[in-house]
Amino acid sequence: MTSKNVIYDEDYETWNAYKHDESKRWVFNKLEVALRQGLSAGPAGTAPDSPGDYVVRPVYNIYGMGISASKVTYNDDQFEQYINHNGVKPGHFWCEWLEGPHRSVDYVFKDGRWVISSVLIGNHYDENNLTKFHYWTKVPTQLGTPIGRLPLVLPLDDLTALNIEFRSQNIIEVHFRLGNDPFDDLPVGSVITPIWDDDEPISGQEFRANLHEDMELYSASGNLSDVRRGYSILRPPSQ
Repeated sequence: MTSKNVIYDEDYETWNAYKHDESKRWVFNKLEVALRQGLSAGPAGTAPDSPGDYVVRPVYNIYGMGISASKVTYNDDQFEQYINHNGVKPGHFWCEWLEGPHRSVDYVFKDGRWVISSVLIGNHYDENNLTKFHYWTKVPTQLGTPIGRLPLVLPLDDLTALNIEFRSQNIIEVHFRLGNDPFDDLPVGSVITPIWDDDEPISGQEFRANLHEDMELYSASGNLSDVRRGYSILRPPSQ
């Protein structure tokens, strides 16, 4: 039994809470999220209808962190490879490549309505590594997408918190929890730079370590080659 008094911290907790609820379980299926928005997408063993750039990801990824996500370029002469599992690994899917900023938007149910509580915009080092962000910037909540204008109809009953990741105006991830809350105390304009592996924190900036000291917890048992140590925080100049 769930209620609006419950706020979950991790996706595995939300899976355990909603895995028997058919109205919510589909949200964990990232292929389904893509198809319900009318995007060109398909599971391993199928091929795109036209050549171009695509993203390949696991259909289900409760751990998150962009595990096994990559950008690929599909050509018509690869059709036989794709339908024979030589283009996309089993358990993964392909989806049309989306341009535009990567936004992480937190929503909370407050005073009887859903409001945007936080918006971060992420920048990757490059498109060849979709798990490694260069930095995040906290921006005004007006840059979020109101619930009423989402490109999906989401099952919001019994929920208190929601995090949605967008690429431009399309949804790429939905989480029945908050995602930006570790930085709720930071003002708009703050730049949040992940510190990876053995890199040193940025000199002169505040450093925030990971919530857990064990770095192994952030490597997904070796499934992530880039492991985050924490974040360097640059606050905007005082007005």
